[in-house]
This record gives sequence, structure tokens and C-alpha cells, in this order.
Amino acid sequence: MMQNLVRLALLVVSGLVASGVSAIDHQSGTEPYQTISAVPIPIQGTSKTVLGQAYSFPAGTPLIKPFKITIEPGMKTGPHKHAIPLLAYVLSGELGVDYGSRGKKSFSAGEAYVEAIDWCHVGYAEGDEAVQILAIYLAQREPDQIKPEPCDTTD
Repeated sequence: MMQNLVRLALLVVSGLVASGVSAIDHQSGTEPYQTISAVPIPIQGTSKTVLGQAYSFPAGTPLIKPFKITIEPGMKTGPHKHAIPLLAYVLSGELGVDYGSRGKKSFSAGEAYVEAIDWCHVGYAEGDEAVQILAIYLAQREPDQIKPEPCDTTD
């Protein structure tokens, strides 16, 4: 696993060097580009899921797959769970997630978190507007791990 993390870090650094990115100013959270601002997005519990679970990246050939998810007002996802780490970033609206016996959580536009792993939950739009989420699945190519698994109810 450590070798995979080192390879991923080297790949990211190589990509930054190849694209001509200059040094990052970690104190201010901005990068010294001439015409744009790049501000890091804080992630709730960076080394644990939203429910406090430790996680690791899947082994094998990596597959990073982003989805833009929209949940209309009054609508819900079915009960489901994820087998892999999923980074969720709320683009707009208010997201509610019911984790059953672990309670409910709310996330506003601009907030990011790592979704619970192997824990049944239901997502829904809070309020009168749709919620849009950028969901980035951190999977491996084989077997297919991206499709959420349905559950009978929340845990």
C-alpha cells in the first residue's frame, strides 16, 4: 500500500512539474499563479471517513472516477453503501445524509468529506433547492467497485 501512495505522490508531483506549476505557498493556501487563485478545499476528517472510520486506498490498478450528482428537493437516494473511499464535495444546496443508528449529518455548499465505507445510508436534498455533489470515487479497475451496493435499510 505504501508503494502505491508513493507512486501516486510521484505522479502528482511529476504532473505539476510538467505543467510548469511554481512553488505552493502552504501558509496562505494560495498558489503564486499570475492570474488565478488556487485555494485548498478543507476536508472534514482527512484521514477518516465522516463516521470516523479509518480507510486505505484499494490495491491494484487505480481508477479515479468523478460524478456530478444532483438530488432534487424532496427526493432521496435509496439506502446504499460504498465499498471504497468516496470524496464528496457539495457544489450547491444543502445535503442531508441519514446514517441510521449513527445519526444524520448536513453538509453545505463548499464542504467536503470522505463518505462512510460499508455503512448503509440515504442522501437527500435539504431545503427547497436541489443539491449538487461532486463525488470522486477512489477505486481500482478490477473488480468494479464504483457502483454503490443497495441496502434494505440504513444501519
